[in-house]
Amino acid sequence: MFDMPLGHWPSAFSRGTFAALAAAMIAAPGVASADALPLQTAASGDLTQLSLEDLLNIEVTSVSKRAEPLSDAAAAITVLTGEEIRRSGVRSIAEALRMVPGLDVARTSAQGYAVSARGFNSSSADKLEILLDGRSVYTPLFSGVFWDSLDTFLPDIDRIEVIRGPGAALWGANAVNGVINIVTRSSEQTQDTRIIASGGLEQRGAVGVRSGTRLGDQAWLRLYGIAKEIDRSRRADNTEVEDGGRHQQFGFRSDWNVSTQDQLTISGDYYGGEFRANGAASAAAVGLDVNGGNLGAHWTHSGSHGVQTSAQMYYDHSERRQPTTYAETRDTLSLEMQQGRALTSSQYLLYGAGFRTSSDQTGAAPDYAVVWDPSDRTLRTYSAFIQDQITLSPTTVLTLGSKFEHNDFTGFEYQPNLRLGWHAAADVFVWSSLARAVRTPNRLDSDVALYCPPPDGIPGICGPGLIRVGNPNLDAEQLLALDGGLRWTVSQAVSMDLALFANRYSRLKSTERDTPVGRYANLLEGKSFGGELSLNWQVAEDVRIQASYSNLNLNVDPYHGGTDAQTAAQWEGTSPQHQAGLRLSWDPHPDWTVNSFLRYVGQLDAYDVPAYTELSLRTAWRLRPNLELGLVGDNLLSDQHAEFGNAPNRSELERDLMLTLDWTLP
Repeated sequence: MFDMPLGHWPSAFSRGTFAALAAAMIAAPGVASADALPLQTAASGDLTQLSLEDLLNIEVTSVSKRAEPLSDAAAAITVLTGEEIRRSGVRSIAEALRMVPGLDVARTSAQGYAVSARGFNSSSADKLEILLDGRSVYTPLFSGVFWDSLDTFLPDIDRIEVIRGPGAALWGANAVNGVINIVTRSSEQTQDTRIIASGGLEQRGAVGVRSGTRLGDQAWLRLYGIAKEIDRSRRADNTEVEDGGRHQQFGFRSDWNVSTQDQLTISGDYYGGEFRANGAASAAAVGLDVNGGNLGAHWTHSGSHGVQTSAQMYYDHSERRQPTTYAETRDTLSLEMQQGRALTSSQYLLYGAGFRTSSDQTGAAPDYAVVWDPSDRTLRTYSAFIQDQITLSPTTVLTLGSKFEHNDFTGFEYQPNLRLGWHAAADVFVWSSLARAVRTPNRLDSDVALYCPPPDGIPGICGPGLIRVGNPNLDAEQLLALDGGLRWTVSQAVSMDLALFANRYSRLKSTERDTPVGRYANLLEGKSFGGELSLNWQVAEDVRIQASYSNLNLNVDPYHGGTDAQTAAQWEGTSPQHQAGLRLSWDPHPDWTVNSFLRYVGQLDAYDVPAYTELSLRTAWRLRPNLELGLVGDNLLSDQHAEFGNAPNRSELERDLMLTLDWTLP
């Protein structure tokens, strides 16, 4: 079902292919007007009109859980602005993440992705914390993300903050190799009506509508809906993979200035669909039903003497059912509160606590081949954190803190972090970080089993009955990470960002072969080192070039008597050693924009995927101030290419062309 190493599981169960079906449409309120709003609002800004200094002064919150300029953030952090996402022409959040240096994004099917940072990539990658407006979107089923269900109206994204390296001291377990924080715009900034429609060779059709309205002098609301249909992918032999389908989603966000000191945000989403999925050329396609929704609230209070208090609550419900393979229904409730205050003019203390409960119901044998024992379980996590930011001098800031958690698998865990930032000169910022992070076990690690049906079971794998692979006694995987880097504004036109890292992993999950299927244990260790380099060059007022290169060296070995050399070798080859990117943003005319993205991805030894170079290109013409026509080309350098997974049944990406229409109404 998942593509992480699972011993000698049959290929039909080794990884899942997930997508969505069930179209819907939300009509836009209002009609066109001669005074329709321009596409480019002041809130979003034009990328080529922002100076490099402006980009470095973009405020981020992911590094220290409080707003700070990007130039002062002591971490390997990249920010994708909403305007960069819009101009790129990408159709999903995962596709947008390809633009982040050092992030490994691979397409696994028509709608599935494998996303990781600094190694250990899989479609069920479990070492990233991913948040959408503060709501964690990972599932405790396998500590990963269902990328086919992570969506929103893309123009409403304000920015995506991506930290490469551990963020567990603030964000908790599973923020081992990185944090991806997706931040949407306030409903106050989205008071127009916007319609985006597209159609192409691979994404056959997509429509998104968003409309905003004022609820009062200090209250705003926006509604959105999206629907898309994606074509099936192909294998190397040009046969079709039954993995296409449709997806629909709608939601809302409302922002309230309750008083001069209090702000409240309420938001919610619902998604649904079903699609086809199979794992082998000879297997019949199987429908996968997905649906779910969430509702959340976030409150902030600005008190006296600079005390800042915030609280967040959200409820999340999800259902996924693939006949004969697996099923899960999950309900999650999360509560968090934090407070920050200045102890002195040079010391700021931030602290908080949280509680999370997640209950699931999974399919049982003999109806499903992949089952969990027990089939129903409730997991609870209690957490607290503290962070002290000390200004040692006008140019030097020391930050130290830790997250403390208690979970139902391994009990108490601590995750400390020490960061130092130094403005060595007016245009040079140097930083370093030492951190410990853990990846706690999940339902898959602890409770998963394989049902081998009577009378013969699965020949060569298991006899009839239930074969347990999960291990309820697993320990948490551990990481000790040393990071460092610098940001240098070379001139008014050129800036550089360099990050280096060295990681040591212990107690990594292995699959010990004490049965034909295997059983999980903590008998692998690993070491990695590498870095990411990015350059920004404002060639002219209307031309910007961004170049990047990343390097990863990862070694994984059995230890303490472990025998799982197969998984060790697999992890060493699921992420490329070398990646490079070159992005161009050009405004040749006030009504024309051109964006291109040339990327190189090194080979994946684990799957025998060759290195490849691909090009994406988008050109757009503003027909009227409120109407834009775009042409997007993806994977233009080859007819098709593989990015992930085992041959011969893996999906390959085909060359794609797409027309887009972007219309803004008052």
